[in-house]
Amino acid sequence: DGGVKVAVRVRPFNDREIALNAVCCIEMAGPSTTINDMKSTEGKKEPKTFTFDFSFWSHDNFGTDENGYSYPLSPSYADQKLVFECVGKEVLDNAWEGFHVCLFAYGQTGAGKSYSMVGY
Repeated sequence: DGGVKVAVRVRPFNDREIALNAVCCIEMAGPSTTINDMKSTEGKKEPKTFTFDFSFWSHDNFGTDENGYSYPLSPSYADQKLVFECVGKEVLDNAWEGFHVCLFAYGQTGAGKSYSMVGY
């Protein structure tokens, strides 16, 4: 199945976010991603829910091996293997078939682009 697919991934907090006692404002269920307003001063705002082809939860529930690979400790964690199987494999398969392909990672600095492309 060709065409454009959109995937989102929530990465683990970095050292700065951990030091600031940051709270994750994202929830995921299947392909749906919900953003909760954690700072509203005018009463609680309604959460915003978006549906994508894939929503990958990689924020917590993982361990790290001696090579730095993050592996799942629960079924909710999306490791690099799962992301590759769901998104990357099709891109490579289509490239090998001679089609033009593109894997585009978009987001602000520190948002997790390298984390999703490389795994760290």
